[in-house]
Amino acid sequence: MKSVILTLIFSSQLAFAHGENKHGPNGGFIRMPGTFHTEVILTDPNKLKVFLLDINWKNPTVKDSSLKVTHKEFKISEVCSPEANYFVCQFPSKVDLTKKGELVVEAERSGKKGMSVIYELPLKLQKTNNGHSGHH
Repeated sequence: MKSVILTLIFSSQLAFAHGENKHGPNGGFIRMPGTFHTEVILTDPNKLKVFLLDINWKNPTVKDSSLKVTHKEFKISEVCSPEANYFVCQFPSKVDLTKKGELVVEAERSGKKGMSVIYELPLKLQKTNNGHSGHH
């Protein structure tokens, strides 16, 4: 029974039920790597702010958490620095996050490691084709 539930949670059709087609509580872009959400916000052409949110899009934390973001095309990984209740990821100036590419986000929130998630660049909301209205 547990495996059936996990399969349903991680199926691509249900991904949109967790908000990939709506902005997060801080105005960013959402993915669900596991039992939590990542919210990515572009703050400069080569800088990101990333919140690690609970399953209900609340309670961002950096405690017992880590974050690594890799730009696939440049093959550059950044271990992001914790600030207040979010992480800051600063890429070299040659990396322009407003241009086409992909980011791979690897996060651990409160000691729970998530799967790697992909954010397409430039950042945008994901479109649904099944008529589902998004986060509940």
